Amino acid sequence: MIDVLSGVLLASAYPLESGQMHSKQAGRYEVVTTLPKESHSVHTMFEYARVEGSLRMASIYHRYEDYDNSALSVGGWFGFQTAAYRGINLHVKATTSQYVSWLNHDASQQILAHDFFTAKGESFTYLSHANVHYKQNNISLTLGRMSVNTPYVDADDIRMAANSFEGVASRMLIADTFVVQALYFTRWAGYDSGENQQEFTPLVPNGSGVGALGMSYVPNDESSTELWYYHADAMSHILYAEYSGHYNITEDFHMEYGVQGSYMAAMDNSAVDGIVLGAMAIVDYGPLFFGLSYNQGFVAAKSSVSDGFGAGPYYTSLDEATLGAVSQRAIGEDVMAYRVGVGYAFESSGLVIEGVYGQLHSERRSVNLWESDLIVTYDISQDIALNASLTAFHSHDKSESFERGLVRVDYKF
Repeated sequence: MIDVLSGVLLASAYPLESGQMHSKQAGRYEVVTTLPKESHSVHTMFEYARVEGSLRMASIYHRYEDYDNSALSVGGWFGFQTAAYRGINLHVKATTSQYVSWLNHDASQQILAHDFFTAKGESFTYLSHANVHYKQNNISLTLGRMSVNTPYVDADDIRMAANSFEGVASRMLIADTFVVQALYFTRWAGYDSGENQQEFTPLVPNGSGVGALGMSYVPNDESSTELWYYHADAMSHILYAEYSGHYNITEDFHMEYGVQGSYMAAMDNSAVDGIVLGAMAIVDYGPLFFGLSYNQGFVAAKSSVSDGFGAGPYYTSLDEATLGAVSQRAIGEDVMAYRVGVGYAFESSGLVIEGVYGQLHSERRSVNLWESDLIVTYDISQDIALNASLTAFHSHDKSESFERGLVRVDYKF
């Protein structure tokens, strides 16, 4: 579950490290978008519109104990963004994933991996983004379908279709160090949303939607603090806090660290109730980095803790295994996880190689999982990027043990 959390950029004085081990630090990265061109009339809003897109080709292979499956897809996202008139602009984007028969000649419908397709193993195209955006000075407001990255609501772009959400989101910058965000979403689509990832469905069954209020404070180059409250109707009240920092020892030697805490209170007998605590540290020495993280969940009786809507905020999340997924399979048990890894960044070429290992289990070991990931990210050029991973996932009873290979190539224009 590789993702990047939103937040305020810590400081350009330090390099922005890549890779899975660096991806769970709130405050490290900010979602950066190219500002729309300014127009002087409604007509020139569309005349100055910018076409944008990303062509994606992806291949996946699973090997289970008794069978295997695979798939290859061509797709991506394509759309446009109008120029801004009096601070208002429009953004439309379609996401597609296409099954090409001759590329999948060895993958019949019986052994076709459905990660890239509908529940029936078919191609899809849908309007993933369609929003009106308003920005004036330090205040912005977006209405419609959009991508967001917050601790418990995030895009989690790990297959062909990233999560997108339907509703309203706002952001206000105060004095360059304090950011306030508010959002309310009713539906979502994308890989994490369900079997038919191309369909916008309610975030919480029988719930009206998810509202959130978040605050980020970055007083200097060395630290960042985030506080979020989520009201997931018919599911849970969620309060999340995180502090992350950067300690510079020498020019080449530095350490990144973070602590996080989450409190969940069940609503309407949803049984999402508990506390999750976590800590992590990453030591960087030139291009070499080493990371260690730990999470523990204290779960109420007959309940579980949640990853939220996307990859979740927990430091120990792996490519497949997450603390929330373990908790949902071990109702009423406390859960714990650790993750350790090492990586090397070839700065001159844009190549990053990482090896990550983690174990997640419940208190009585009714669920006990191990996962190893080998991850390669390579910025071939400014517009072309490759992401590849090998995953070995094992459960104590071998009921879900498998190996997976995934390769994605993106060309942005």
